[in-house]
Amino acid sequence: MEDVAQRAGVSKATVSLVLNKKPGISPETQRVVLLAAEELAYRLPERRPLRSSAQRTLTIIYHLKDVERTEAYNIIPGFLKGARMFAQEAGVHLTILAGDQQGEFGQIGSEFLDAEGLLPEGLLLMGPALRRDSQSVVQALKRGIPAVVLCRNWPDMPVSTVGHNHHEQAGIALDHLAGLGHRTIAFLAGETDAQYDWCQWRLGSYRGKMVELNGEVDEDLIILSENRVEAIKALVRRRPDVTAIFANHDTEAIEAMEGLVEAGLRIPQDVSVIGQDDARQPPAGLPRLTTVRFSHAEVGYLAAELLLKQIESNEVAHGNIWVRSYLVERESCCGVRPA
Repeated sequence: MEDVAQRAGVSKATVSLVLNKKPGISPETQRVVLLAAEELAYRLPERRPLRSSAQRTLTIIYHLKDVERTEAYNIIPGFLKGARMFAQEAGVHLTILAGDQQGEFGQIGSEFLDAEGLLPEGLLLMGPALRRDSQSVVQALKRGIPAVVLCRNWPDMPVSTVGHNHHEQAGIALDHLAGLGHRTIAFLAGETDAQYDWCQWRLGSYRGKMVELNGEVDEDLIILSENRVEAIKALVRRRPDVTAIFANHDTEAIEAMEGLVEAGLRIPQDVSVIGQDDARQPPAGLPRLTTVRFSHAEVGYLAAELLLKQIESNEVAHGNIWVRSYLVERESCCGVRPA
């Protein structure tokens, strides 16, 4: 199916919808996909019939850090889009529980999973605040509920994961900056982000790259702050030698750009900025952000597909799937100017 998608110039999910004769695809796209499938002699594999698929329900539990910063995590709509696409194809239902870390979500989620006779058939667990010790993870393992966690890598836990490799993603960003000649690179993240493994993985990749490039890590260039705009202004006053900023995710990259502009610096001529996830773009007046993307919809689709396989087959315990990350070059990075 990936070969058909590449030949037709569409997504794998679109190929699936066309070949399964689902609505919502234009006639021209259908024609292109069917022609590509015919040229490659591709046919859909036979699938084991679902048991009462119309009654199947996949439950999504979405862990927010805080409601006010929902816009910072625009990868979630892509996850939901992919999961909905698979649910439509497979004829199953989706329900969603969402809430912020500071509110009543922990209690609601715990009671939902504790309720006798009302246990969900399977769980898709996602969101920036999701941790190993989150009640949804603990209860799923305790109650034997099939679960798939999005964008985490927990090989020591008996739970499925689907997402991107954070180390690979950060490595792509840092290799790009290094290839442009940058050596004095700052790392920027929120102070509260540091408690989450996804932030620590990216920070670990940064540390490793700095040792590779410079022989050591300059701790003065690691910025953890809840006010990123002011933190970047302070950084460039203190360290005018900084030539690039590697941000933990796109929202923080945009805040870094705002801080640089307020400090009177040009992007990328004076300081380059790179983000992660391709989830947001800067407002008008700022350069378009260079970042490292992965297919958000594909993660959601694959996660729902894997979860249903775990529900339907006792032979499937759990699995780990990574999608590819790739550089998206825009205007916020350039080579280091000669001194």
